[in-house]
Amino acid sequence: MTSRDDLRRMAGALCALLALAVYSSTAAAQAGYVHDVSGNASIRSAQEKARPAKAGDKFDSGTLLRTGMGAKVILKFADGQIIALSPDSSLRIGQYRYSADSLGQSASTVELTRGQMRFVTGLIGTANREAVRIIVGNSMISIRKPGGADFTVSITPEPQEIGYTVVAKGEISVRTPYGLITRVADNQYAPWRPGQAQPLPLPIAAAPAVVQAATAALWAAVLPTDTPVAVAAAARTAAASAAPGPAVAAVGPATADTGADAKAVGYVQEISNGVSVRTASGATAAASAGMTFDAGTTFDTGIKGRAALKFADGQLVILGPSSVLAVSQYEFDPSNVTSGSVSVNLVDGAMRVITGVIHAENPTGVSVSAGASIIDILNTGPSDFTVVVDTRDQEVGVARVTTGEISVHTPYGPIDKIAADKSSLWGPRKTPETPIPVATALSVVQAAVALQLSGLPDNAPVAVEPSARAAAAVAQAAQAQAAAAAAPQSASLQAAAQVATEMAALATEAATIANEAIAAKIIATKLDTLPPKAAGPALAQAPGEAPAFPTALPPAPIAPAVTPGAGGGCKGSVC
Repeated sequence: MTSRDDLRRMAGALCALLALAVYSSTAAAQAGYVHDVSGNASIRSAQEKARPAKAGDKFDSGTLLRTGMGAKVILKFADGQIIALSPDSSLRIGQYRYSADSLGQSASTVELTRGQMRFVTGLIGTANREAVRIIVGNSMISIRKPGGADFTVSITPEPQEIGYTVVAKGEISVRTPYGLITRVADNQYAPWRPGQAQPLPLPIAAAPAVVQAATAALWAAVLPTDTPVAVAAAARTAAASAAPGPAVAAVGPATADTGADAKAVGYVQEISNGVSVRTASGATAAASAGMTFDAGTTFDTGIKGRAALKFADGQLVILGPSSVLAVSQYEFDPSNVTSGSVSVNLVDGAMRVITGVIHAENPTGVSVSAGASIIDILNTGPSDFTVVVDTRDQEVGVARVTTGEISVHTPYGPIDKIAADKSSLWGPRKTPETPIPVATALSVVQAAVALQLSGLPDNAPVAVEPSARAAAAVAQAAQAQAAAAAAPQSASLQAAAQVATEMAALATEAATIANEAIAAKIIATKLDTLPPKAAGPALAQAPGEAPAFPTALPPAPIAPAVTPGAGGGCKGSVC
């Protein structure tokens, strides 16, 4: 028989196990979830690499979120706390713990490292305001009164911190690097900047127009209620609400479908190993050569994948392994080339960028970022550069220039100029280095950069759809040739390779004709802008005079042609 002491020991052990289970469940509970995403944003937990953020993603302490150009993210925490992030912003979730039964032990810390956010307190901030820490750059915001607060804050960290806050509800104080702003109340605005005494808070109506517009955009966002939630269940609901309906087709083998009205802005020229693509609508699939894509598309090359992307204006982006790229925005009209614009964001990994017509005609229309760093192209002619960025902990990056000149605004300070055949490194706890000759760079950096210097198509403008069909046909011919080469005795495989090669040649010829029409349209546009000559035909060219339209941009090496039995057709290329 079991003794009474044995029963007591068994009961005690059971209680201990139950207590441990409860503790473990609480410890494993996640801080919150992504309620909504628009545009391209990334999320990275303390244990993972960065990946595209989507509605329903759960997060915990240590998570880093970044929004690209034109992107917005709304986060909701377990206690009901809400954060809405504006475009081009970075937020780190610090220590967060919440217990409805022990608010005195609950706490929340968030850090806005750049950009703008709207912050709405939840149950922790309402009942225990001292437990809420809000860090913005080198400044600290405190909630002054019980009952919580709803405010917007913006921060530009470099070269010296500039920020402002606008309060919709409650009262806050801001300890800035330049002094303490003791009180900002409802409907008040308070800025801070170097070399300026802290001003008294002003009515929102007295804020600059750009501040009022940015704040209004955040206040207009539809937010969830600020009541506590069960994170897992709320995350499932958010994911289900954001899931594409039946009207949005899944990504097919030849196109990244972003809706009936979407217009393809580029296509996958070449690809190797596993590369995935996610459209703005949330549809995901494996990428393939010839797949077209629209603005809002995100590419993920995985551990071994590589991809060469070509845009309508001729711009090329080459992605290395373990890379995530978001095509945030793109506009190009061959009939109005000066109005073109493009924005791409390398969330993590390595990419090579070769500029196209948009940069040639509208240099300020090209926006390139890598991690939390911004790359500016300084020259007006063609530019060819490679960027590698690792965001697993604190950002580490390298930029290498082949043609042209760039500058890089890093989280640690600016790199004013990197010229051709130079490279520069950046990382935490040090000032960005002076650009150094490529040959003297670290061997690992040289290897990462060399990875991007494969054979490429030219950077001339293209008609996207015909060029995409040609790329798909060339890839299919390469596969047929490889199969034929592996089984030379198979008459059927040899015949299939021959047919595929002929189809690739026809598709390439059709693309060439379409591309020549695009080039003619651009040339005609340029000619139409010239003033008429005083004598002779209006568009005549004087003897010895330079052509009205500049010569084509220097092309990158042209990928080799597909030939029967060659076993691939991607020799010397990223394939």
